[in-house]
Amino acid sequence: MKRLLLVILAFVVLAGGCGSDVADNAGLAVTSSTTPPTPDTASTDESTTTPDPDAKTTGDPVATSSTTPPTPDTANTDENTTTPGHDAETTGDLVVTETGHPLMVDIDVAALVEDGGPIELTVSELGSTTTAPNSRTTSVLSEGGKVRLRGLRAETTYEVTTTGTARYRGEFTTGPLPDGLPPITTELLDPAATAPGHTLFNLLDLREELGDDDDLDPLRPAGWLLIADEAGEIVWYHNQDHSIGDARFLEDGTILFEYNDTGGRRINLDGDLLDEWAGSIITGRFLIDAQGRQVIGDTPIVVNTDAMHHEQHRLPDGTHVTLSAELRVLDGFDTPQCDEDPATFDGSYHLIGDVIVIFDPATGKVLNEFSIFDYFDPRDDPANYNLCGLFFDWVFPNWLYKGVDPLARDWTHANAVEVDEASNALIVSIRHLDALLALRWTDDAEGPAGEALWQSGRLGDLTLTNGSWHRYQHAPEVQDDGTILVYDNGNHRPGFGTSENPYFSRAVLYSIDGDAKTAEQLWEFRSSLNGQPAFAGFVGDADRLANGNVLITDGGLNGDIDGVTSAQIVEVVPFGSDGGDIVWRLTVEGGAGWVVYRSERLAGVFD
Repeated sequence: MKRLLLVILAFVVLAGGCGSDVADNAGLAVTSSTTPPTPDTASTDESTTTPDPDAKTTGDPVATSSTTPPTPDTANTDENTTTPGHDAETTGDLVVTETGHPLMVDIDVAALVEDGGPIELTVSELGSTTTAPNSRTTSVLSEGGKVRLRGLRAETTYEVTTTGTARYRGEFTTGPLPDGLPPITTELLDPAATAPGHTLFNLLDLREELGDDDDLDPLRPAGWLLIADEAGEIVWYHNQDHSIGDARFLEDGTILFEYNDTGGRRINLDGDLLDEWAGSIITGRFLIDAQGRQVIGDTPIVVNTDAMHHEQHRLPDGTHVTLSAELRVLDGFDTPQCDEDPATFDGSYHLIGDVIVIFDPATGKVLNEFSIFDYFDPRDDPANYNLCGLFFDWVFPNWLYKGVDPLARDWTHANAVEVDEASNALIVSIRHLDALLALRWTDDAEGPAGEALWQSGRLGDLTLTNGSWHRYQHAPEVQDDGTILVYDNGNHRPGFGTSENPYFSRAVLYSIDGDAKTAEQLWEFRSSLNGQPAFAGFVGDADRLANGNVLITDGGLNGDIDGVTSAQIVEVVPFGSDGGDIVWRLTVEGGAGWVVYRSERLAGVFD
């Protein structure tokens, strides 16, 4: 019979001096920094987060500080290091073993489970530390004889003790963060006002494309998922060879993410691949990348569509929605729009448009799809339909199509699909058209699935009664009251873009009445950095948190403001119609080329 083990994990500061409890420091600004070791050029394998069942026992304890990690001691591998030497009441040793992931360990509890009652495990961090969560409780099945501890800080020594009839003790030191990550700093400006929980965010390594570093390992991981604790310390990571976009923590404790703009993956917190989906093109001519690595696994669930970009989202009915793309040649343009020679212009454009795809995750069967070409015709107003698109060959979707059609242009560049269950709508963000397009999600009494309900933005059918429309936006989020929160990048914002009035990005909240065809701006928060307006010309996110705060991701700062800040994630307590107080800030300080696509706050992720 399986026996239930109750594990209580309490992160306790054992250093002397002033206390570091979150509530006690509510009025203080506490700064922490996660600075990984100096990177080398060694290749990082995709299996970094996969535990090793045959791993060795951890080494001798090394006193460390969580804010400034020392150079790790990798020579200690004696399995007897967990023997307690200072507690006369301790009756035995806990066996602590490595897992293959430096921020996870296994505790052997097979011999400790007592009939008729639970065992308590207390995990204490030795040495000084910044503020941290006080405790968390989880229930696990003791079958297999091990309890896995996750969510631990790098290069930090922990003590593990049990309470009960017999007392056991163990001690271990976690490993370092992997090479190659940029410095990440965190400011706890008002801990009492922040929403509790960990922060999940992704990192895209685009230094080769956006930076000026010519000495990069071509085999380095391009996609990262990171989880930071409330003090901003990285306590979990997962990396992949290729880019990781939209990532969501699901109710079953797994993570679903978009991969390489051509597929999707679902993993558990041990990094095990549970499911994989792939569009039809990546399984063909792009299966092997320029470095000889296979992009998609051997047995993905293939979805009959060209791509799976920007979004990989589980809908309330259990189906998945993603964004795909298609290439069409449109004739009938009277004049050239993109600096072509009028004498040789043939009146056509080769345009890449987006497709909203709903599919069955178990089989890959496409259940419904809606092409953006069916809602917009750029020939109606060529000058306002952004025909020229992005000219970078390396950016998606250009790299997917330019090999077969050098004239292909990234026209619509949709970047998000959000469901509004109450109104039976899918809200699609179409970046290059400055539009949010609401489509009927499923057939209902009002009409068929896919019917256009309303369109916001400069080309839309809504009248904005106050405020201003979004430009080149990302990540619409439907609120409980039906309003829509949007990350507004602000590219080409009218009246801005000069030294006197520089561009800025913002989070903005709209109320939309699709029947009356009206919209109202209710609130905005303009991004800033070092007292200057902050403009993230690409990517970004805005999420409402459980306590009413807003988590804002300025993911594409790209070092343009100060030469250092790649991206920032701020938690804001909103007030009024145009303001808020920043109570928490995480900053990625890698300069040009490090990008954060989205972030979300997680409650109870390691419980």
